Amino acid sequence: LVHALSLLNVDDAEAERLGITTYKVAQTWPLDKLSMQEWAEGLDLIVVVEEKRKLIEVQIKEALFDDLRGRRVYGGAKGLSGEQLFPIEGALDPIWIAEKLGSILIEEGCNSTLVDGGMAQLSEARRSDNASDIAARLPYFCAGCPHNSSTKVPEGSRAYAGIGCHFMAQWMERETLGFTQMGGEGANWIGEAPFSTRNHVFQNLGDGTYNHSGIQAIRAALAANTNITYKILFNDAVAMTGGQGNDGGLSAPRIARELMAMGVSEIALVYDEKEDLDLNAFPKTISRHERAEMLDVQKRLSKVTGVSAIVYVQTCAAEKRRRRKKNEFPDPDQRIFINTDICEGCGDCGIQSNCVAISPVETELGRKRAIDQSACNKDFSCVNGFCPSFVSLEGAQPKKRKAKSISLPDMPEPTIAPINGTHNVVITGVGGTGVVTIGAILAQAAHLDGKGAGMMEMAGLAQKGGAVHIHCRLAEHPSSISAIRVALGECDALIGGDLVVTAGSKTVGLTAQGRTGAVVNCQEIVTGDFTRNAEFKIPHDQLTLALEARLRDDLLMIDSSALARELLGDSVFSNMILFGATWQRGLLPITHAAITQAITLNGAAVETNKRAFEIGRWIALYPEQAEEIIQPKVINLPKSLEEKIKFRADHLRQYQSKRLARRYIKMLSKIEDSELKEAVALGYHKLLAYKDEYEVARLHKMTSAQVKNQFETVKKIYFHLAPPLLSKTGPDGRPQKRKFGPGMLRGFKILASMKLLRGTPFDIFGYSEERKIERSLIRQYEQDLKRILTLYTAVTKPAIIELAMLPLSIKGFGPVKLENYKKANVKRKSLLASIDETTLGLTQAAE
Repeated sequence: LVHALSLLNVDDAEAERLGITTYKVAQTWPLDKLSMQEWAEGLDLIVVVEEKRKLIEVQIKEALFDDLRGRRVYGGAKGLSGEQLFPIEGALDPIWIAEKLGSILIEEGCNSTLVDGGMAQLSEARRSDNASDIAARLPYFCAGCPHNSSTKVPEGSRAYAGIGCHFMAQWMERETLGFTQMGGEGANWIGEAPFSTRNHVFQNLGDGTYNHSGIQAIRAALAANTNITYKILFNDAVAMTGGQGNDGGLSAPRIARELMAMGVSEIALVYDEKEDLDLNAFPKTISRHERAEMLDVQKRLSKVTGVSAIVYVQTCAAEKRRRRKKNEFPDPDQRIFINTDICEGCGDCGIQSNCVAISPVETELGRKRAIDQSACNKDFSCVNGFCPSFVSLEGAQPKKRKAKSISLPDMPEPTIAPINGTHNVVITGVGGTGVVTIGAILAQAAHLDGKGAGMMEMAGLAQKGGAVHIHCRLAEHPSSISAIRVALGECDALIGGDLVVTAGSKTVGLTAQGRTGAVVNCQEIVTGDFTRNAEFKIPHDQLTLALEARLRDDLLMIDSSALARELLGDSVFSNMILFGATWQRGLLPITHAAITQAITLNGAAVETNKRAFEIGRWIALYPEQAEEIIQPKVINLPKSLEEKIKFRADHLRQYQSKRLARRYIKMLSKIEDSELKEAVALGYHKLLAYKDEYEVARLHKMTSAQVKNQFETVKKIYFHLAPPLLSKTGPDGRPQKRKFGPGMLRGFKILASMKLLRGTPFDIFGYSEERKIERSLIRQYEQDLKRILTLYTAVTKPAIIELAMLPLSIKGFGPVKLENYKKANVKRKSLLASIDETTLGLTQAAE
């Protein structure tokens, strides 16, 4: 409330002049009516500002009703008009309160020039806050999170969310809806079931919630005889609130026994085979399954009448990481590696694993995939992607990046401006990257300087990979700080650890041109959308333009993630670099000595963090020098059309022969338009260089060299393949992958040498349906191209170029490639029809 009044330019003196007084309620119920009545003496109007229910408003009205003085009390609504003032849903913000109070003051004739000016500023802040988000960073399951597997449901089924990290499954295309209060999981289905055409649902339930009150919901479902399957995850931690242990010694066997005692119809145990689990501790009557059988178990239980349950055992990924650091949890001596030359970029590994440790790699032959070894939690479910590029390494240790050494010059300290009222700092970033730590160091430094500091962290859920906002208000005296949340247009300094979060409307609305100074990390940090959308890219240019339009010359964009890797060996110091750059620009009213002392008190990587802070200062002074030391993400890729064609012709010679390369060049020589020529250069090459068994073998011969570039030592290499003549069909209808040892390298050499058999009658692999389709696509493309070149005009050009590029969408192997082929074929027919229709229209118009 005090903050809202300050937005209206109403300080203590102005409030006294206008006849405004405030009353802070210490005990909301029962209200101290005597003190309230003494305060209300002589007032004509009382405005009650409270969130949610009308708890205080009703008590005040009751206390004043009988005194017959006609005093009005406004709360959720304004008098008899019923106009809403303060909504019962959501959170109240100072801008909303200030706007409503300002309107009331004007109506009551209590306005002034200062109030009118404040209302004008609020109106401007609202107008500048109407932009929609260009991209969103939603929180996501950690790499290796058990929910990646446990929240999957069979096709056509539905699941309900509840309290816990599994709530996030609602935005992961997993047919998971709604949520309940803690302990209400499944109660919504009890009420819905009698009126639904659906016979059964799944309900996710965490072990912490089960232990707290979820067990009561299961009992209610049993009493109602509802058809529901509870999927109870035992991850050995209350993960959402910091990884605390369960009270009372809860264990997975105990949950199973309790479910049996309650009368649950059927119980199944599903577990990650890597867990140190005593299967004999579970009741003998329950079935036991490895997690690969999870979908089959769900299909079976969905047909069970009444309440059934799955106890899914897999330790929380965040807890695994913490415990492994303390040597308290098994750490498999295994790493997963992707041969990017074989990878097609189809994204099936992301769909199968839902894992954020799979990162994009841009190459001349398109976007591929790689495993971020620093993020990988050794879940290994990415190997289930139907792709022969996956390799597991035994005894592998990733190479540690060697930091570049630079000598920092003596740097002048910025002018520290005095704080006028409060100095408002907003820090944004990605959950799990140390954003909260920067806020804590900032607040601690202000305290060491003898200033007041108030900080609010908006993280929520586990927030790994999600948006994090820190609001921090600094003041010369703690008493000068009222509300902590920074309002629209109030931000003085913005430290942006992530481009997506910083350019979002929730952050940009807090800034004001001419007031806010910002330092933002311009690195493209991929969001969880990439796990489901193989083509997802961060809209870097749009996000940058949004910030530049808002902040203009007060914005400094630096690739702090890349600089942290190059100069400090780890991107985890990115936010500290931003902190240093922000301070050097004079945007933080705290001393250098206080900051370094706060870093020391924090106790984590003290010297490296101090160095990161100084590097940030240097970047703020010499941004051009900093840019020169960052290695480009993609090195020595062809730039011109001629270079791209030469690159692909050389590749085709290695793939098959000089004859195939000449065939490629001959086709391109028929095309004059440069845009179409480039489209055909990419699309035609994709079809000619299809990855059959010979090509996979040729590329896997070079796997060892790729591995040596990333790992210090490797004891053994294993390959995960589904040979067409040896593989069985799995429950999902796909050929099952098998693990082959290092001896497979000899087989690869032999198979690669047989590539000249490709396409001949002696090519035994060429008789498969997939290979027949691949060869037919080449002939079809050549025929389509010959035909459409005669129809090429400025009007048909866009559709023809799209048709020429269409083969790039036919990615993957086996069933994945077949599905993409079907989609591309539908698109091809549509484009050809469009080209014919356009050509016919032009012909008729000419006649």
